[in-house]
Amino acid sequence: MADTWVPPGAPARARWLPQVRVGWETPNTRWWWLGAAGALVVLAGAAMAVWGMFPVDVHEPTHYAGIMAPTCGLTRSVVAVFHGDLAMAWRYNPAGLLVAAVSVAVLARLVAGASAGRGPVLRVRPARIGWIVLGLALVALEIRQQGQAELLMTSGLH
Repeated sequence: MADTWVPPGAPARARWLPQVRVGWETPNTRWWWLGAAGALVVLAGAAMAVWGMFPVDVHEPTHYAGIMAPTCGLTRSVVAVFHGDLAMAWRYNPAGLLVAAVSVAVLARLVAGASAGRGPVLRVRPARIGWIVLGLALVALEIRQQGQAELLMTSGLH
């Protein structure tokens, strides 16, 4: 496994600390797929907020046994965000708020980058502590979602 990137001359503790860099990238063609994914989430979320959920069952098999994954309720949460009901979005899955916000941000980056010819770039290297925090957050989300199993097993938004 490759070691975490550390700037030359940095102390050993830098392997544990996350590093964030913000910059500009010219031309703005490297991350177009991220903006396209954001556009897809925004368009699908807005469409489902207006016309209702798609009649497609996307649950994993464990869902029917009452075992919720950290992603359970994510679609309904994103749709609730685009419907304007942030409290319901939080109830379904708190990560839906993050997914919706990041989707709008990367779509805005795509549009701004297309008009300016260059776009902002956020580079994050989570390092060891970042991966540990992410793992703990996923475990906490799994536990929280399991506590919401009764809500998540209903048919949801209409």
